[in-house]
Amino acid sequence: MIQSELHNLQGQRLHESIVQRFHDLIQNGTLEHGSKLPPERVLAEQLKVGRSSVREAIRTLELQGLAVSKQGSGTFINTQSLDAVTSLMTSGLGAGEAQLRDIFEVRHLLEPQLAALAAQKATPEDVERLAAILEEQQRQIMEGETGVDADTKFHFALATATHNAALVKVVSAVEDVLRQSCDQSLQQPGRPERSLESHHQILEMVRAGDHRGAREAMEHHLTAVEPSAVFPSTAVGE
Repeated sequence: MIQSELHNLQGQRLHESIVQRFHDLIQNGTLEHGSKLPPERVLAEQLKVGRSSVREAIRTLELQGLAVSKQGSGTFINTQSLDAVTSLMTSGLGAGEAQLRDIFEVRHLLEPQLAALAAQKATPEDVERLAAILEEQQRQIMEGETGVDADTKFHFALATATHNAALVKVVSAVEDVLRQSCDQSLQQPGRPERSLESHHQILEMVRAGDHRGAREAMEHHLTAVEPSAVFPSTAVGE
């Protein structure tokens, strides 16, 4: 039973509020894998919203892998797919200072090893793709931009170069939040150029197949280049 857990929702973008409510119910254990959702009409009545908002929210949950509709049976919660796990991982993440600190901690745990794996498994085509992205980043910087679009693409392409589908899904799931963190850290004058130089160091290690060097280059990138514009006390050895 989830009726007692659902309360009236008000405000704009109602379907997003509904989706977040279901994320909360899944994370606190109220909704478990295999739980059957009430019909759209019942959910709309419980939430005091239109059926179209409920329908759109359920569609979003399905796209996130968190709900599965079975014809003639109903809609069921699904928490046992990788898509579902990554959707819950990023649920509610924003760009506040506390959230950004959490994001950087995750990146410190994940990305150095990701870079090391890319150095071991990247193909010549992967290396060419990474180099092309850095050319794009340089062009963006020369045109007065922060280069955040190419910066985000570089990190995602590095994940792709691991040829590990799970890693690609995890990085893809946090890409929007990652972009926010990169955008903030690239605002300080001179930061985009240092980020580009650091990316080139990572790429050279990947090209050489040096997994230890790639790990160290990524650790330097995350420690000395990216976060110091947001958290000045965290910058070291720049």
